[in-house]
Amino acid sequence: MKTPVNKQTVSHHLAYNWWKYLLLAAFCFGLVDLIYTVTAYRTPEEKKVEFYVYGYADTDALDAYMENVRQTQMSDMEEMRSILMLNDSSYGPLQLTTYLAAGEGDLYLLPRDNFLTLAGQGAFLPLEEDAELMELFSQAGVSLQAGWRKNNETGENHLYGIPQDKLPGLSAYCASINGYLCATVSGRNDVNALKFMRILAADTLTPSEAEKEESGTQAAPDAPSGGAE
Repeated sequence: MKTPVNKQTVSHHLAYNWWKYLLLAAFCFGLVDLIYTVTAYRTPEEKKVEFYVYGYADTDALDAYMENVRQTQMSDMEEMRSILMLNDSSYGPLQLTTYLAAGEGDLYLLPRDNFLTLAGQGAFLPLEEDAELMELFSQAGVSLQAGWRKNNETGENHLYGIPQDKLPGLSAYCASINGYLCATVSGRNDVNALKFMRILAADTLTPSEAEKEESGTQAAPDAPSGGAE
């Protein structure tokens, strides 16, 4: 004998089986999310440049700058963006180690202490091998001596980073404590990472207009008082 389908039987059924429908809905939602995650388009590593900042950054301004560079000078890239890392002494170093171990990020702006430790481990590309970058600083009369460090494993000295104070215009976008700009050996897009570094260096070798105005204001002498005594 079939159970009649009416309001009473439906209510009775739902009262004892509601959790099954909830579980089914959750399963369907998770399945759809998984399918989307697996099939969603991901930018190939050779088509993106990521700039990780361990310090402070105006991410809106920095991302806007990077997007402008992408459109005007690196149009073969599909994605260029910045990532701001947590600037604290407990979680920050762990986050940095995790990113580097996973091969994430192409350029990094790091505090001096972190730079020195990682440079000694050979974690960065030797920048002196980039002739265009070296010519840029040579013509500007800028010394990069502070960026040369010894690789403790090989005993070789290399230019592993550009001191932040040699790029005064960079502070308009980001800054780190006695920072160094460097390119990681674990990055997956060395050619374009170094190309962006050259562009960034060329654009920030001189202070931004806002910094020039601020500096001029601070340096301006007090106006002389007028009128006869």
